Amino acid sequence: MKYILMSLFVAGSFFAARAQEASQYCNERFSFCISYPAGFIQEEEAANGDGKVIMAKDGKAEIRTFGSLAVTEGDPLKQTFKLATSDLKLAYKVFKKDAFIISGTDKAGNVVYRKTVIKTIDYMGTGNTPVLQTLMITYSATQQALYAPYCAEIAKSL
Repeated sequence: MKYILMSLFVAGSFFAARAQEASQYCNERFSFCISYPAGFIQEEEAANGDGKVIMAKDGKAEIRTFGSLAVTEGDPLKQTFKLATSDLKLAYKVFKKDAFIISGTDKAGNVVYRKTVIKTIDYMGTGNTPVLQTLMITYSATQQALYAPYCAEIAKSL
């Protein structure tokens, strides 16, 4: 199965030192791979194989990456955008025909940065199927300087 390779070559003081030690997670079900800093720890993949949570060792940041079938009636990307932004105080948003990027704060005051794209893949051998692929990082607002470079890499990914 072909993988849509998205590289997250992290920058910044924390990530630059670990760039050569990057780990990788590939999601076979939704045909994507991500690189993430070796200082993060993978949790178990979801039972249905749709994605994974990857936590910073200090527990102050988490990366969520997942896919879903784009089978809802109407525009699945617009519906996903509406759901993704419903509980955020948005600071930044970009919406295109095949992707959106958002940044804002959640109710706990954490920064949320997310990119979701809609793509057509050969889903589990069934032929061309539209899917949504998402990469998101959530972290404490006090760590903005540390994770801002990673957010810039997310914007270039998928």
